[in-house]
Amino acid sequence: MQLSASEKALRDRLLVLLPNAAESGALLFMNSEFNAFVLPAHQLAAVAEELLSQARECVSLRQQLLEPVEDSVGWLYLQACEEGASSNEHRRGPKRLAAWLLERLRNAA
Repeated sequence: MQLSASEKALRDRLLVLLPNAAESGALLFMNSEFNAFVLPAHQLAAVAEELLSQARECVSLRQQLLEPVEDSVGWLYLQACEEGASSNEHRRGPKRLAAWLLERLRNAA
């Protein structure tokens, strides 16, 4: 019950934020854990920290319940964060990551 509520809250929040991020390039995937440019904490978006916390909670709940983690909403968000912080020169930027995650979440619903 708590898992579905947590995942629904994260999914709903992302579905609201991602369309704008896909247009504007808002840094939803750069946070204290995934900080490619080593920005100081005060320059990181509070919403990105909140999303990170929600995603970690969702993944943790899945692990505790021995549920599959891969392709869950929390896992997908963390994958986007990881790619955004990657040193891979072919990684997607914030707009493309937001569009990718938005598409994944819409297709999963």
